[in-house]
Amino acid sequence: MRNYFYAYHGPKNKDNFDFKKGYGVSGEKTLKKVKVGDSVFIIQNLNKSFYELCGLYEIVKIQDTKVGKLRYRVELRDLSNLDDLIQLDEQGLSKLLPKTTGDKRRSNFQRHFCKQNYSFQRPLDNEVISILKSLLPKKNQLQEHLDDFDEQVKEALNSSKEAREERLRKSPKKPEKLTVTTTFFKRNPDVVAEALIRANGVCQGCNQPAPFIRRKDGTPYLEVHHKIKLANGGDDTVENTIALCPNCHREEHFG
Repeated sequence: MRNYFYAYHGPKNKDNFDFKKGYGVSGEKTLKKVKVGDSVFIIQNLNKSFYELCGLYEIVKIQDTKVGKLRYRVELRDLSNLDDLIQLDEQGLSKLLPKTTGDKRRSNFQRHFCKQNYSFQRPLDNEVISILKSLLPKKNQLQEHLDDFDEQVKEALNSSKEAREERLRKSPKKPEKLTVTTTFFKRNPDVVAEALIRANGVCQGCNQPAPFIRRKDGTPYLEVHHKIKLANGGDDTVENTIALCPNCHREEHFG
C-alpha cells in the first residue's frame, strides 16, 4: 500500500525546490517508515512570508551517498507536473485541516507542516491527503484512471496468492466500460518524419535495428520520443526528439 508523506523545504534553502536533485536528510532514522513507491508532498517557505506547494512526487530510490551533512538522498519522480508553484492560503487551510496539537503560537497549518525535523516522520492521514490533492490541477480522466490502475496492480502484487485467487473468483469476466474525456497535443508530423529519417531504422537508445517492419507500409517500426515531455513544457522540435524501439521507449518513461 502506498503511503503519503510531506517534506519541508525551508528558508535555509536559497532556491526553489528542484525534485531532480532529490531530497536530502541527515539521519537514516528519518526515513525508517518510507519505502520506494510511496509519495511525498513538498511544501516550501523561502522568504518566511508565505508557503508554496511544490508538487506531489513518487519516491523512486533511497540511498546513502556517504557525502555531506544530508547524506541520505530520496530520489523523486514528478507526479503533478506543475507549471508553477502553488501559493498556499495558510489561513484558509488552517480552518480546513483537522485540528492538531503543538505550539499554540503557530497556525493549524504550521502545526501540520512546519514542525522542525518532521519531514517523512509519519504517513499523512486520508483527510489531509485529500485536502492537499485538491490543491493540484486536475489530471485528465484517462491519466488519472491509468495511475489508479497502476496503484491497484502494485497492491495486487503485494497481496497473498490466496487473496488474489479469492478476488478473481468473485470478479466479473467482462470488464466494465468507461468513457473519458482527454486532452492531447497536436504534434507536428514533419518533426516525427524528420526524426525517423534521421534514425534510419536504428534505435537511438540501444543502437539496434528496429525490432520489426510495419505491415502496412514496410518501414522500420520506431517510436518518436520527446526528450523533454511536451507536458513539461518541452518543444515539439526535431532537436527535442529521438527515435526509439518500444523497449527503449518504455524505459524512458518507466525505467
